[in-house]
Amino acid sequence: MKLLGGLLSPFVMRAVLVARLKGHEIPVEMPEGGLRSEAYLRLNPFGKMPTLLDGDFALPESAVIAEYLDEVLEGPRLLPDEPRARARARLLARAADLYVAPALTPIFRAREVPEAVPAARESLQTALGQVERLRPAGAPHAAGEHLTIADATLMPVFFFLDAFESPFGTATILAEAAPGLAAWWKAARQTAHGARMVEEMGAALAAFMAPRS
Repeated sequence: MKLLGGLLSPFVMRAVLVARLKGHEIPVEMPEGGLRSEAYLRLNPFGKMPTLLDGDFALPESAVIAEYLDEVLEGPRLLPDEPRARARARLLARAADLYVAPALTPIFRAREVPEAVPAARESLQTALGQVERLRPAGAPHAAGEHLTIADATLMPVFFFLDAFESPFGTATILAEAAPGLAAWWKAARQTAHGARMVEEMGAALAAFMAPRS
């Protein structure tokens, strides 16, 4: 079993975290020939990362990969058995995918389209406030009392809030719009898994931002 993609992608890191939270390591590598090669598109016709390879089974889309890993790997379940708790975990993960991550995309591309940043900051503030209202107040983890797929989804996205604090004030937006989420993130990034994730994504971001010769 391995993942095709790069660790800077929050979608790749979501799958990595799901495996790690269950006590497993999955190797990660970029696909030979890139995401648009014919060989990769046969595995993942969307041409995006990640793709999970499990024997002769190729699975695209990180949300689906996360749930598949939760089912097939031994370890603590990251989707609760209780239906409402399971729905909340899925809801928070979906909110991160549909609202928080898209708001960060123009900030990530600010060097190319700087005029898009003010609207993106407003969208980010709105999205974080919405996610704040969806989660149980004061919960130690993203969706409640236990680690779930919501934690694995939100943690890699929130890495970029810290990474883009200067000059875009994204961590400040989090603290002001969603203080409960800010407290959760402060605790999450100090865990062993969180600290390792921050180190890995930080190294990948530095490599990505480095001048090309």
